[in-house]
Amino acid sequence: MGQRLRELHRAGADRGTAGIFVILMATTVLVVMGIAVDVSGHLHAMQEARSVARQAARAGGQQLEISTAVRGQGTVADPDRAAAAANAYLSAAGVSGSASVTGTDSISVSVTSTYETRFLSMLGIGGLSATGQAEARVTRSLEGVEQ
Repeated sequence: MGQRLRELHRAGADRGTAGIFVILMATTVLVVMGIAVDVSGHLHAMQEARSVARQAARAGGQQLEISTAVRGQGTVADPDRAAAAANAYLSAAGVSGSASVTGTDSISVSVTSTYETRFLSMLGIGGLSATGQAEARVTRSLEGVEQ
């Protein structure tokens, strides 16, 4: 048995095994790098969705019922104008979502977008959903103290 192994070794029977190993390792590295790119892209898309939701909520929160604010009776959100302003911001940002006013002082925004994958699409995963939610409260403050 030992004699036969020495003969095979001398004859070059193990030639090409290093080449197969290199091909497998290179393929593995490329797959891992592709997954890393798409995962980081998806995380960025989710962060962007949350950011757009926050900005839309702020835009809605600036729509106040002027009559109560001018009389000093507090700050109250104008529900129709607040939702319209938040939805307009979402449209301008190019994302889908919804805005609603809860109570007299809170605007809630929900955003949904899709991250189109670059490498995972080769595996049949075409897009990943990215969502974000935010809420803005309308408050009145005097010298930095909420009233």
